[in-house]
Amino acid sequence: MNGETFKQRVLDYLKSLKKTVFNIYKKWQYRNNFKAQFLWISLGENCLPDDILRRHNRKSFSSVFSSCRSNIEYILQMEKEAYQNLLNKEYLQYVNNGKHSVVRSTYYKNCLARYSERHMLGFEFSHHDPLRVKEDYRAFRRRIDRQLTYRGSRCFVFLYHHRITDASDISLLRANLNEFLTLYHTEGCESKIVLFYQVIINEDETKHIDFTLHKTGLLEFKCYTHEIWGGDNQEIFWAKKDDALFAEMFNIVDRYMPRETLANTERY
Repeated sequence: MNGETFKQRVLDYLKSLKKTVFNIYKKWQYRNNFKAQFLWISLGENCLPDDILRRHNRKSFSSVFSSCRSNIEYILQMEKEAYQNLLNKEYLQYVNNGKHSVVRSTYYKNCLARYSERHMLGFEFSHHDPLRVKEDYRAFRRRIDRQLTYRGSRCFVFLYHHRITDASDISLLRANLNEFLTLYHTEGCESKIVLFYQVIINEDETKHIDFTLHKTGLLEFKCYTHEIWGGDNQEIFWAKKDDALFAEMFNIVDRYMPRETLANTERY
């Protein structure tokens, strides 16, 4: 073993150790949220929904999709095959992502609809390295096992952000989200998906949301905002300037939840 290989292994070990401690802390932090009737988790397409759930004290735990780039078609493929290829090293590879490299699964790379370009290159582990960092691999293994264990036995509220493009097909997106919901609907256990996406308006117009309730359990929100959630400004990138809209969105969602859900949900 040469010096550089040894150094890399030490760094990978330290990263794994640090993440192990952090993951134990997160498990403690969200310990009470498992008691709620409905579990709130992110469904992607990127990290934004997970951060919004965290900021608004809704997050139950980190899901497979909390810190990734993906799309609903990849998610459906994973769900239908019980995630058996997500961590298959044969399909995991490092790719350049600006100043850094990320791990992507080339197994999940085909989709019919159009999404933002970076969400159509394969499932991206944006903040994890399951190839080199053992705790990252273990964390995703736990997330997969938990998702499969709870599917059909616990009720979820999934938060899904679609990064809108000129080629977006919202009708097809709704159809795919509704298909996903059928996998989680069992007798006495029905889940919901909160879909939200942007419509950019002029600065002199008032920001607002439009809400559409679908009988399938899909709740759709158009967010009329002034700036696209992206770029280098962290207030815009994480949509913090539009937190008032998200607070309104969650208040609307609460109206369509069973009353006992609101009574049993613990906030931290």
